[in-house]
Amino acid sequence: MAPRGEGVGGLTSHMRSMGLDGSAPPPLTPTPPPSIWREKKKSGAAAPSSAAAGAQPGSSGPPQGAQWEWKAFTNTARTDGLELRHWQKKGVPVEEYQFSRFNKKLQLIKYTDEEYTKYLACTEWTKQDTDLLMKLVARFDLNFILVHDRWTGDRIIEQLKDRFYLCQRKVAEARGLVADGEECVLMQQPYNKEWEAQRKSHMERLYARSKQEEAAEAAVTEEARKLEALQRKRKADTKKKQHALGGGNEEEEPPACPPGGVVLRSGMMARSAEKLSANKWLAQAGIAQLLSTQRTQAVFAALCADVITLMDWHKRVSRKKKEREQMSDRRQELLRPLKKRKTAPTSASSSLPYRTPPPQPQDTREQASGAGGGR
Repeated sequence: MAPRGEGVGGLTSHMRSMGLDGSAPPPLTPTPPPSIWREKKKSGAAAPSSAAAGAQPGSSGPPQGAQWEWKAFTNTARTDGLELRHWQKKGVPVEEYQFSRFNKKLQLIKYTDEEYTKYLACTEWTKQDTDLLMKLVARFDLNFILVHDRWTGDRIIEQLKDRFYLCQRKVAEARGLVADGEECVLMQQPYNKEWEAQRKSHMERLYARSKQEEAAEAAVTEEARKLEALQRKRKADTKKKQHALGGGNEEEEPPACPPGGVVLRSGMMARSAEKLSANKWLAQAGIAQLLSTQRTQAVFAALCADVITLMDWHKRVSRKKKEREQMSDRRQELLRPLKKRKTAPTSASSSLPYRTPPPQPQDTREQASGAGGGR
């Protein structure tokens, strides 16, 4: 007895429904399992037809739901007129193959013999070579790597590109295909073979770097980044100080005078420690504001901002001088042991790590000699 769920020949009902029993080719579209069909039947929905399940047109079965047909089609992107077949919904007219829109053709400007003689003739290129270049470019869709591979001469890629774009640009200018003021890369950015060769040379040297050179360049880049960040921070601090004093780059209007035209000078000035220091510095220099008006107060505020900037630079210079003195003292401390070693004695005895034995007494030597004579 065959196992449960199997039928004749050992095929399950699901496999028979898919057409794998040899009666029909396998479906080209995903087919739902029979359990979904039973659920649709119970809910009252229409089940897929036999054509949708994979059967060819003309097979027996009730026409339920969307029907499909095995229909022939041609691709307009092909020039050989090849006829293929695919599954298509029945009753839906298809004028053109849906994927033919991806076949984009390169639109080249083709010149005539008269235009070549008038605009494109030169001593470096013949008409046969130029015609062959145009055919290869049209065949390989501007892939100059393949064009250069199929080229039978000793020209480099830059020369092929320069000749092609020069011909296209000159013919377009002669025919007036580009209006004045119209954006066109071909006309506004002509190909430069010298710059292209230089760019490739730089790229080759870049890829030929060693690990040490890459590490050194990364260190220099990181140091430059830190310096730029420090410079931006200093500029921001200076701008913030000037903005607080009203003497920044953006000219701010001083506060308007109340009715009557009389205003206290202290009410128009920004009170801050830096502004007070600038006023004190100007007072010591003998500069004072005798008459306080809107115009004079604005000029005086700008002068105070310049004085604050000057005082800031004085502080920086003093700090740098102090750092230089500290580095000089540190250098002297490091060089002091070297000076001591240079002035030390250079005799062989002084360089020994042990001392020479002291001389023996006179009587000890006499006893030693007498003992030797007695022997």
